[in-house]
Amino acid sequence: MRDRNTVRYYVFLVAVLLFLFFTNDFGLVNVQKTAIVTAVAIDKEENDFVLTAQIAVPTSTDGGGGAKQSGAGGSENFATVDGKGSTLSAALDEINSKTGWYPKLVFCNLIVCGESLAGGNVFDALDFFLRDEYAKDGCLVATCDGNAGELLGLKTPLGNSAGLAIEKVLSDHAERVGTAFPATLKEFATAYFGSAKSGYLPILETTKGENGDLFDAGRTALFVDGKRVGELSKTETFTLSAVKNSLRLANYSVPFKGETCALSIRNNQTKMKLSVQDGEPLMRLTLRFYAGILDTSKSRPVTEIADAGDIPDGLLPVAEEQMKGEVTALFEKCKALHFDVFDALDKLQKYEKKHFETLKDSLTERLQLSVDVRFGDFR
Repeated sequence: MRDRNTVRYYVFLVAVLLFLFFTNDFGLVNVQKTAIVTAVAIDKEENDFVLTAQIAVPTSTDGGGGAKQSGAGGSENFATVDGKGSTLSAALDEINSKTGWYPKLVFCNLIVCGESLAGGNVFDALDFFLRDEYAKDGCLVATCDGNAGELLGLKTPLGNSAGLAIEKVLSDHAERVGTAFPATLKEFATAYFGSAKSGYLPILETTKGENGDLFDAGRTALFVDGKRVGELSKTETFTLSAVKNSLRLANYSVPFKGETCALSIRNNQTKMKLSVQDGEPLMRLTLRFYAGILDTSKSRPVTEIADAGDIPDGLLPVAEEQMKGEVTALFEKCKALHFDVFDALDKLQKYEKKHFETLKDSLTERLQLSVDVRFGDFR
């Protein structure tokens, strides 16, 4: 009898669950009232923050409620809405009042800091995302010249979301091939709160085409104490990547005997050692690259085309000297900006602690660099 009642209980429970499944939306109406924010842009207007949010809407919208359509046509899945306030939370509240959607940051994968924000301390705004328990510290952070909010509303041929198109040029692949130097909120915040307060953000640029805008992040902005103090060109950004990142199949062009040879860097290794000799700091930088020939600007004999692994004699020493010069130039440029490009202050505190108090305020200006670069045949 007890077993029969148990079976009846479970049958009844299953029936109730099936009834609820087919007749109840399980809160989907509430989901439709929630704004899923996938990217944000932050600008400053005098003392107020202007927050532009890219929102994934559950159904197509006609642009009402303060939303501006973005995309490449057809059924729209994203809208951009802006809010203004003395704090970012106040700007989010204004978005809520404009649209009736309550913004959720748990799916926010991108933060773009406008030029007006980067002129001061960007962490006046970014610390909000560090406090918010729903925001991800792994989201990407970038900056731009001009207004950041305008970027999220641009039409792009790569989909109906400008934010997703930006994420693609800041991908892990872009980092591996050295075309961009991406930064997450966690990485940027760690640098800001570190000893040197020196951090990097990729600079977003747009190229207009017939079908919309394409994004590029080849340049890199340098930040000291949260304020943008300078920038690196695309070549300098690649050099920075060659020192600090793990490159895979990265294209490195070298002028050689009246033509340009493109090397494919398959792997690289970096060693940095800081020492203090007679009271003077010295950074020893050792770089090893393993590469193969990828392409040349002039046609080659068929015997050389047949074996793509053959590197012309004398090319690798030229590549070594070029890379050494580029690394040295990068170091001197950052030194003039009082930017700790090779994290010397952290290394001083960790490995030469007895000299830390003496050198911490003058390390960037006094630091000298010794560079050793070697290129090897990948085969």
